Amino acid sequence: MTTEPTPPELESDALKANLLETAVDSVTIADPLLPLLDIVSNYRGISKNIEFLLYEVSHPFRNWKMILPRLRSFVLKNIDHYFRHEQGPDAFCLFCGIFLEAVEDARKNEALLTTAMESLLAYLDKQTSLLTSDSLPRYQAALAKCFDQLYELDDEILLFLVQGHHPLGKILIRLHELWLAAPSCTGKSNAARLLQRVLSLNYKYWLSEEDPLAWFSKQCGDLCMGWHSSSLFVAISHQRLHEHLAALSGIDPDSPDALATMLALPNHMDIIRLYKQAPDRLGEENTTNALTMDRFAENRKLLFLFRIMDTAGLALIHEETLREINRGLVQLIRQQTFEEIERFLLTTLALLKSNVKKYPHTSLQCIQVLGSEVFQRGNSRLVETFLFETVRFGFQYANFQGLNDDWQPITNPAHLDNIRVWLSLIMQEPKWCSTLFSALIINLKLSGTCVKDTDLFQRDITQLLNHPIEPIYNLAKQFAKLMPVFFNEIGAEGQLRDVSTELDEMHKRKDQLIHFLRKQSHVESSNRIVDFIEAIFLFWQTLDKSVLEGYLSEEVLREVTTQGSFVDDLHTLMLRVLSLSPIKKIEELLTWDDRRRDTWLAAQQGLRPEEVRRFTLLIEMYRLCHQKYNLGVEEIRHQLHLAANSGFPEMEQLLGDLEICDPFQCLEALLDTLEGLKETILTPETFEAREDIYYKRHIAVDIPSVYGRYREKKFDALGLTFRLENLANVYLEKLPETVNLSFITRATFLRIIKCLRLYLRALKIDGITSRRLETYMSLLTSSF
Repeated sequence: MTTEPTPPELESDALKANLLETAVDSVTIADPLLPLLDIVSNYRGISKNIEFLLYEVSHPFRNWKMILPRLRSFVLKNIDHYFRHEQGPDAFCLFCGIFLEAVEDARKNEALLTTAMESLLAYLDKQTSLLTSDSLPRYQAALAKCFDQLYELDDEILLFLVQGHHPLGKILIRLHELWLAAPSCTGKSNAARLLQRVLSLNYKYWLSEEDPLAWFSKQCGDLCMGWHSSSLFVAISHQRLHEHLAALSGIDPDSPDALATMLALPNHMDIIRLYKQAPDRLGEENTTNALTMDRFAENRKLLFLFRIMDTAGLALIHEETLREINRGLVQLIRQQTFEEIERFLLTTLALLKSNVKKYPHTSLQCIQVLGSEVFQRGNSRLVETFLFETVRFGFQYANFQGLNDDWQPITNPAHLDNIRVWLSLIMQEPKWCSTLFSALIINLKLSGTCVKDTDLFQRDITQLLNHPIEPIYNLAKQFAKLMPVFFNEIGAEGQLRDVSTELDEMHKRKDQLIHFLRKQSHVESSNRIVDFIEAIFLFWQTLDKSVLEGYLSEEVLREVTTQGSFVDDLHTLMLRVLSLSPIKKIEELLTWDDRRRDTWLAAQQGLRPEEVRRFTLLIEMYRLCHQKYNLGVEEIRHQLHLAANSGFPEMEQLLGDLEICDPFQCLEALLDTLEGLKETILTPETFEAREDIYYKRHIAVDIPSVYGRYREKKFDALGLTFRLENLANVYLEKLPETVNLSFITRATFLRIIKCLRLYLRALKIDGITSRRLETYMSLLTSSF
């Protein structure tokens, strides 16, 4: 049996490398799992499906993210075939064992752990729903084994069972009724022992959260003046939870009535239900102490809804709560007059701002919903007020803090959400949003950003370009240029993969610093790679490990050595390089002529050739990453050749024109091309995006990765625009040199006018126009 075939249209180096890395000579299904095949051997379709799944489970590089949804679907769909079979109890134990194996493997991945536990509970729920008092004796030992295995799980993992979608209490209530009908069956005490631990974990979790009444009284402030709320929170108060925990501790799980007594205690779903009811009750309390109207009731309700969103244990109702928050905000806007809406926006945004640190995602979602309603009113004054308050609300900065042990950047997860929410507001009516767009640009310029290849932000750029952005074209370009996403290859592909792989393999992956760089560029690449490479050069120069902080995890940083075969020659080489007259800064390595560099390196004495080669490879990787993320003009002709073959045939003409040495002719050709690209970007026509995006199927390390290509004509046109503008700037800077000011004649002025026209044309292409400047230009021209 083989893995799924890869679509032939994707020639991905990352895919080839991944398949090579995870390839094994053969995969054998483990003998203990064979009964799962034997039971359904007479059903060809079912047998084929379970064989495929067992093959994947037995693979040394199995991918639970792919396996679990398919396995869950299979067991729930075909449970009858296994349940009726004489080996049914064995099959039940085997399937439970597979799910528990996935639970154990997914310890570090919260989302995957949730999926594994939910799949197991869904299977257990379905299995117990088929049981009767007659079939229970056959399954009693298997059920007891399953409960014991769950009981043995760590608290950290068992909490996912406590807070899952399939409550254990529902399953045990069903079994309790069966045990009453078949009192001779065993397994009841095993279930009671598990339930006691689950309830104990549940109560201790809620006790670790702040007491709702104390929290609400502190947060509510003036909103609660003359209002009494204690009665609403009694059932979820810490006092009541302590009472439940004490009652639970006094129960002996081996006693006959233990399970029934425990089932009468509130479980996780009961507590969630109480939290869910609280906001509506807060909103209904409109009169207190003869007050005829409580205008703060809705704000109290919103405040508690925010508390729900910030409580991890209430994740099951987060989506519903967010809808309720947004619905309440929308209704309030629709029911009020313009003046009331303006005051409401000020009050609501103030509430959101005071809670943004605790609930960044919820706050941003609310701003997006409010913005949509405000824009639909079509009132420019109201929009202006909203956008002004949105800017005052503040921005979620990236706050890059380095990398963890899995090569993942540690950043503010709300940063990209903030960018996308503001972009969604801008796209509502671009011509009204220059203030918000300017604020977004300023925040990104001041704080920087961190966008991973896996974020696929190219799609967002395409979406922006498909809106009427001509009135704010220059702002759109400024913003887009700050986003390091103008490349078609997602992940490390082509030459970048080849160079980084050769660099790492020079020492058989034993240089931890270079190995980390390679994996970072392959698995979770982002614009931080360029800074990381510069830090490596600086480390080689100074041997100061502190310059690598923020780029390496603590574990890897400890393993980096400041002496030995990995650094000694490179330290000597860096000192020699930086003593050269043309190379004073690390950034100048980008522009070091290849032939001069190779000649100089070949003349170096006392250095091992492989270390010189590693130095050359890192410079090459530095250039490739700079070209990818920073719109470098290195290899511009290669970029233009690719563009000519990817929907921009006019680039062939430009390549020919650039062979001409005259700055004026080159500039004219570049500006002609840029004008054509601008027309493509601003056309109301939309172009189909081609996304050849794939996810690694077998993962050698427990990190999902994305690779492939993204192409869309407007997006590609803007990327080409940025690179050609960088090249045009080189020629624009040469224009003053073409004017001879030592002897001024009429010809001198004509040359100046020619230069000025090119500057004005370049500004217009960039979306910048000035009537006054054009008037002065006309006056100057008419004078000659």
